[in-house]
Amino acid sequence: MGRSVIDCRYDFSVERNFIRHDATEFEIDASAFLLTQENQVRSNADFICYKQPKTINNSVILKEHLFKVCINHVAEDVSKISFVLTLRDANQKQQFFGMLENLTIELFNFTSKQKLASYTEKDITLETSVILAQLYRYNTEWKFKAVGQGYIDGLYVLAKNYGLILRTDNIEKKQAINLKSDEHNKKPLNALKNTSDAVIEHKTKSLPSKKIKLQKKEDIKSAVSNKSQNTDFDIHNTNIMSKQESYKPIVQWLKLKNFEAEVNEEAMDTSGFFDEIAVALGDNYALLQVIHNTIKRRQLKGYDKAYIDLSSYKSQDIELIKKFCKELYNCAFVAKYFYNNNDKKVILHLQSATKIINFFNGEWLEWYAFMKIDTLCYENQITFSCTRNMIIYLPDEHKYEIDVFFLINDTPLFVECKSGEYREFIDKYSRLRRKMFIKKPYFLFLTLGVETESVKGLTAMFDITFVNEKTLVNYIKQTFFADKAEQ
Repeated sequence: MGRSVIDCRYDFSVERNFIRHDATEFEIDASAFLLTQENQVRSNADFICYKQPKTINNSVILKEHLFKVCINHVAEDVSKISFVLTLRDANQKQQFFGMLENLTIELFNFTSKQKLASYTEKDITLETSVILAQLYRYNTEWKFKAVGQGYIDGLYVLAKNYGLILRTDNIEKKQAINLKSDEHNKKPLNALKNTSDAVIEHKTKSLPSKKIKLQKKEDIKSAVSNKSQNTDFDIHNTNIMSKQESYKPIVQWLKLKNFEAEVNEEAMDTSGFFDEIAVALGDNYALLQVIHNTIKRRQLKGYDKAYIDLSSYKSQDIELIKKFCKELYNCAFVAKYFYNNNDKKVILHLQSATKIINFFNGEWLEWYAFMKIDTLCYENQITFSCTRNMIIYLPDEHKYEIDVFFLINDTPLFVECKSGEYREFIDKYSRLRRKMFIKKPYFLFLTLGVETESVKGLTAMFDITFVNEKTLVNYIKQTFFADKAEQ
């Protein structure tokens, strides 16, 4: 790209299906991040937004819907510039980018106004912040790359991943980002002079103490795995796996194969209750699927209640289902829970939070695989590194979201989780396996509800290994821990 000054302009349109008489106006904030090779800002001065609309040397300037980039003035240690759109006050307004028909970014020559490139993102759904595109250095030139990576939790998580020092009074309710001066920015802009120092504190909960426990019956497993003798560490209640030193081996392994990784640290923090509920659901899916399927279906249709008729179930199974529903309520996965003894009917008042909807819409299976493999490695005292929801960029500039990825004793383990239709994705992931140079036994397709005989047949037919929720754990044990079990 031989131009010295270019424009990046963005636009959007509203999906007609979401326009109602009481529709709230969409407010979209644009921002840009100047990033090093490590995918981090050097300081808060590298974050360009409406409160800080230009860099110190004017290499990037934001004005209305337009970024002006003087690429000759961009500092040499900046290797890329990410352009981001965020819905302002998305939680309060109950908005997400899936309500918009198109998000478009266009690249222009500043002088001639000639369009150099454009990209329209159409596939995002519940995300409230999205990286639309990037400018990046390639040898002596700058190139443009479409990204389209969305973040459900908005700009806060994205900015944190980029190394921005943030201050927010209420992370759950505010999407506004306040900046704090740091060692690289000892002379902050005027807009920052009154900003006080702050740190990001670990979240606290007033919810019930962990763990999720179901009564041990012959026909149902406990949701809690046996712990190792180290009682000081609880794998279901830690953020240690989200630390850079924990997942760094995976990033390095990918880098050796010329792949770029973008790790979602929040997706590996087990301080919440997603992991326990996922394990309880997965371990007992044959019985609990009626709860999961009903909640998922009703949420996706926009209903606020779910009704489950248990009149045809055995009394013992009813008690276990009731216990699970009670745990959903205790952990705030549902707003209210009732059981009508006369009609033998469960009534659940559903949550509309994006994270809860996503959980029941398929993310729970990722949590299930992630935690079952984590627990196996931990209990067997095996060296491992893990990620969930990691984005990788291949040399051909294609990107993939990796549901679950492990390095176990330096051996890669890839797990793609499918809770619905999977057939149309077989070719895609067969090609990806070859591109990543991962052997077939270590590249898993976890297909929920598919019969065990069927997964064996599919494995024989295709170039990837199929498992289901029943066979996953035993397969991992046989593949990685068979020698240890024989000792």
